Amino acid sequence: VGRLLGRVLPGSATLLLLFLYAWVAALVMGTPFFLWARRGRRVWPWILVLTICLGLLFLLIRNLNTAAHLVAVFTDFYDTESTAFLLLFAMLTCGGMLFGVVLAAIVAWVLHKINY
Repeated sequence: VGRLLGRVLPGSATLLLLFLYAWVAALVMGTPFFLWARRGRRVWPWILVLTICLGLLFLLIRNLNTAAHLVAVFTDFYDTESTAFLLLFAMLTCGGMLFGVVLAAIVAWVLHKINY
């Protein structure tokens, strides 16, 4: 999707592509969690886990050298610039997923209140 949008949109549309990337993650997570919340299952533990993950990613990006060392443990490749981009996309994905789950929970709650 990113390559297709990169060919269609002009080169200055980077922020739009990042916004769309976060929305794809929100839609992918929001749809099943909406159905899950409509069945009466609890969604707040998943919201808590995603919030903690996003917080840890924000803490990692504060010190790129430490983050690069942690990434190098798993990949055997040390590069602070690529680690910064990795963390950026991880934050976009996690933030989009968190937004999707929260939005799904809110919509399911509102629809539950309307039905009764």
